[in-house]
Amino acid sequence: MMWCYLRNRQQGAATLLLTALMISLMLIVVGRAAQLSRYQLTELQYETERRQSFWQAEGELECLWTQIRSVHAESALPSACQQIAHQIRSVSPREQQLTATVGTTTLQKRYRLPLPDSAATVKSSSRLILMKPASFAPDLARLHAAGDWQCIAVRYKYDFYAPSLTTYHPDQLPYPLYAGFPNDSGRCHESYHSVALSAEHARSDYQHTPTLSPFRDLFGVAVQQWFQVMSNPQVGRIPASLNEASGQIRYQNALELPHSQLNPECAAQIENLIRQGKMIIWVYGGCVLSDLDVQRINTAIQAKFSQQGIIVLIQDGLVGIESHHPLQGMLYQFISPRHANIEFQNWRETELQTALIQSLAQQRPQRNISPEQVSYFQLGSFYPAGGLVLDADRRFAVVQGHVDFHYRRDLLIKPLSLIRPAKWRGESWYEP
Repeated sequence: MMWCYLRNRQQGAATLLLTALMISLMLIVVGRAAQLSRYQLTELQYETERRQSFWQAEGELECLWTQIRSVHAESALPSACQQIAHQIRSVSPREQQLTATVGTTTLQKRYRLPLPDSAATVKSSSRLILMKPASFAPDLARLHAAGDWQCIAVRYKYDFYAPSLTTYHPDQLPYPLYAGFPNDSGRCHESYHSVALSAEHARSDYQHTPTLSPFRDLFGVAVQQWFQVMSNPQVGRIPASLNEASGQIRYQNALELPHSQLNPECAAQIENLIRQGKMIIWVYGGCVLSDLDVQRINTAIQAKFSQQGIIVLIQDGLVGIESHHPLQGMLYQFISPRHANIEFQNWRETELQTALIQSLAQQRPQRNISPEQVSYFQLGSFYPAGGLVLDADRRFAVVQGHVDFHYRRDLLIKPLSLIRPAKWRGESWYEP
């Protein structure tokens, strides 16, 4: 009897112990499940917040990018784009990087500035002759590992003659070469720095570039598509007879254009278009600018665009300059492929003919060049601060004057962005 009692008691204790163990195990399982659920909920909440911050950062970055493309950060950023921390910094002379941060999310966008493809203060497919010593503030290509620059002053396709050439180090200039220029790197690399050297012995800051295509380099399209650029609504055209009353070009293609002629009123017409708000001016036919003309054009630029510059392109005609003042912008002489064999017989109609003939006679060494072969002639220390492009293939460009060329490439950014805006480098958004 006692044995049965003890046996039943042992069985009860075992059952109680087993029940307690099962309950404990169930509590452990339930606790683990609850802990896992809390962990998963935390993870889900974190991922949701991360995604929200990513999409917010992407949206704000796109807002900033749109604003940069439209006004290239020259104006105050729209208020909708000021909700997040952002930074714009130069990563190379022709590229900047935009960084936006929301929470722990940081997104970056690198973009190419609206600038010519290659670096150079002067670019010439004409055969360039500088009669007197010249000095140049350079354009910058790449930064060497040692912290000095590839400085490029002149890029030429065929011949280049000059008795003496000097390139400034960036830190020798009284102004930064461009906005955001690093203060700690203001020297040209030794192989890209000439001082009082002839063109024949100049270093790599004066580059022979047989493949140079100045039109593509500036506008980003083949030279055969020049009419597409000329007919762009952002471009102001001279003479006014090229346009309809609405301002649209009246011709459908280049073949319909009339024969180009020397335009004695080009300076006043350029000034008028500037006052109308045009930053790219296309002069069809030859043009001669006096010292007073250059001063009046600069006054119009400063009144209308303040610190900005303009682009003046003169097509299929001679270009004559008699001035000692710089132009606040770029000057581009363009001879279209269709008129590659043009002869410049209009010098006799200008006041520069005598000076041109005398300059050709003073060449050392002497070359057999007639005035009809000269597409560009300059008398005086004039220079276009936004750059000079001489795109009259194999024709001669003669500069008679001591030129001290203080290049400021930022003068180009606003006008060029009107037809060749900043371009994003990349295929898709970067998500960290």
